Amino acid sequence: MRISFMKRITAIFAVFSLALLLVSSCHDKPNLIADYKDVTISYGVLNINDDIHYFKIYRGFITEDNALVEAGNWDNVYYPVDSIEVRLEEYMNGVRTRGEILDTTTTVPKEEGFFPSPKQLLYYSEMKLNPEATYRLVIRRVNTGEEVYAETVLVGDFSIRIPMNSWNFNQADENNNPTNATIRFFQANNASAYDIYLTFYYVEVDTLTNAVEHKSITKRLTSSVLYASASSDENVYQGFAPKTFFTFIAQSLQPNDRVVRYIDAIDGKQYYCFKLQIWAVNDEYVKYVDASTPNQSIVQDRVLYTNFVSAHQNAYGFLASRNCCTRNLTMSSPNHNEDTLVKGSVTGHLGFDYYRNSPFFQEE
Repeated sequence: MRISFMKRITAIFAVFSLALLLVSSCHDKPNLIADYKDVTISYGVLNINDDIHYFKIYRGFITEDNALVEAGNWDNVYYPVDSIEVRLEEYMNGVRTRGEILDTTTTVPKEEGFFPSPKQLLYYSEMKLNPEATYRLVIRRVNTGEEVYAETVLVGDFSIRIPMNSWNFNQADENNNPTNATIRFFQANNASAYDIYLTFYYVEVDTLTNAVEHKSITKRLTSSVLYASASSDENVYQGFAPKTFFTFIAQSLQPNDRVVRYIDAIDGKQYYCFKLQIWAVNDEYVKYVDASTPNQSIVQDRVLYTNFVSAHQNAYGFLASRNCCTRNLTMSSPNHNEDTLVKGSVTGHLGFDYYRNSPFFQEE
């Protein structure tokens, strides 16, 4: 699992976890601190193309002090490493075929928030995943032997059909209004929904020191989750006008007279400066996000979703799967895409020069 995903859902789990910390009971004299109950909160997302799979495991706590402050205490939110055993198990047709006990690491930094940072505790596995198998994360409490678990199927590999290697970023109608492009991609096995992102890679060269800095900006193209087609092995998205990406660049960058900017070369391929990414997630992921995301209804009662199984209903979170396919796109085309970037009215003030004038250009 990539850590960027963990950053996106940390806020959700912060609110959810803190809600578990305080339990009240009714007496003549109010008592806000109930008996402690061992509650496990865990999440992880498996990707068949990842070399390392990370899992976050918290425990609930109670306190008479400010819960928001106490959540930053390492000993409050993490189990002692010798108090639980965490396993990743593989199943084929309901039969356990492999399993391993997970080790811990604190080498992956965490962004600042309610919970301890930048150091965090993660459990990890280097198991090579089988796309046909089902995987189960098992957490065993050593002192009682009690086990809780969640399981998931894996999202398979898939590919983009259109675009092939370039887009007309100046695509417009007869009135010069931006028109939408078509994105076509094949279904991923076990995928329920998709998200589409476009990343622009560029270079800044300092005119005084000649220092080079490689940078990028990313735009989400889908305005909402794109659900998998129920009637075809192919998905189609037509909700993005490539020409509007120049506006996104202008909104993301500031003029800087000290640097000259050029498009960057992805994987060393000249003029290939855009990466189209399509992320696919399985049903467990979709259910959790649907249940956790605030809605616009006046009815605020929400179902608390978890796919963890526990005998005493004391485990929450989820185990899910996702996968990604990519396509690198070039700016070099008959459609004057680079001219628009360098000289156009939207981005012409940002200091971009032609790639052929950059120190990285090589004659072919």
